[in-house]
Amino acid sequence: ADNFPVWADHADAMHQYAIWTTLAAAGIGANLQHYNPLIDAEVAKTWDIPGNWQLRAELVFGGIAAPAGEKKYEDIAPRLRVHGL
Repeated sequence: ADNFPVWADHADAMHQYAIWTTLAAAGIGANLQHYNPLIDAEVAKTWDIPGNWQLRAELVFGGIAAPAGEKKYEDIAPRLRVHGL
């Protein structure tokens, strides 16, 4: 039972990813924002969100105005360790 909150976070993330990829497959642009908890109070007030709900992210979706720009990636080696391979 102690792991349920962790598993709930994992399930939440998988749902976010599944919805995002489903929208992308349908040609709908999406942008997942994690402003929490910075905007929680204002969002709850504006949209009448029940007090027992926990806000995780906002998925903004709609038409694609332009393709995503080129993204630069840093070398992952300083941040990742793999053991046992």
